[in-house]
Amino acid sequence: MTSSLQCTWHPQDVLELRLHRPERRNALDQTLIDALRDALDTDARRARCTVLTGADTFFCSGGDVASMPGAGDGLFGPAGRLELIHGVIERFAALPCPTVVAVEGYALGAGWGLALAGDILVAGEDAAFQAPFSQRGLAADAGVAWHLTRRLGRHGANRHLLLGEPLTALEALSAGLVTILAAPRTATRVALDVAARLAAGPVESVAVTRWMSRVAEDRDVTGFLREERIGVALAGHGRDAAEGKAAFREKREPEFAR
Repeated sequence: MTSSLQCTWHPQDVLELRLHRPERRNALDQTLIDALRDALDTDARRARCTVLTGADTFFCSGGDVASMPGAGDGLFGPAGRLELIHGVIERFAALPCPTVVAVEGYALGAGWGLALAGDILVAGEDAAFQAPFSQRGLAADAGVAWHLTRRLGRHGANRHLLLGEPLTALEALSAGLVTILAAPRTATRVALDVAARLAAGPVESVAVTRWMSRVAEDRDVTGFLREERIGVALAGHGRDAAEGKAAFREKREPEFAR
């Protein structure tokens, strides 16, 4: 545990990573970025599901502007900082276990990008998302433009990327940018419930399905079907598939390996 990141294990090997910089609205500074990277490299590799949350008031206010590199840090100072944030996002997206993100209050800028990197995003009904980069004289980062353009189209995305207009949780749900709406201040609890369901399920086949889902975003249908053949073949020879078939034959609920 660190002061800026709280790591808690729950039953069924569910790991909760809680951003904890309330005095800065969980803004991403060097300490928090390092803590996230370390947790994703160690504890999260052992989890059956990982939940990322900012608790019940707000998720993340984005990059900590006060700690960002400035002109005095040289031409590559900002790029170096962004590379660290990218490393966290890539690690989170590449975890072998499914990931669930819980957003209350708001997710801004890079915080929104971090939230979008999860497999399932649970948002409080009164939550909002915003990419205020242009208002700060910055370009969109943390993969936000990638996600928004694919879900909203270029012109729809520019409403948020160029004009900085917020997106409500309900609008995000309709756009496919949120998976589940929760009552206010219950997003983390709902996310942990979802994580428990995932952790109790077939971890091998879920891993393959998550991989295919991500491949689908970057392939045409022919390329995707080529990858799908590999994934389905792998899953079909795993222990989860064997247990699923046995349970079906024996007319019982499957008991997937832990």
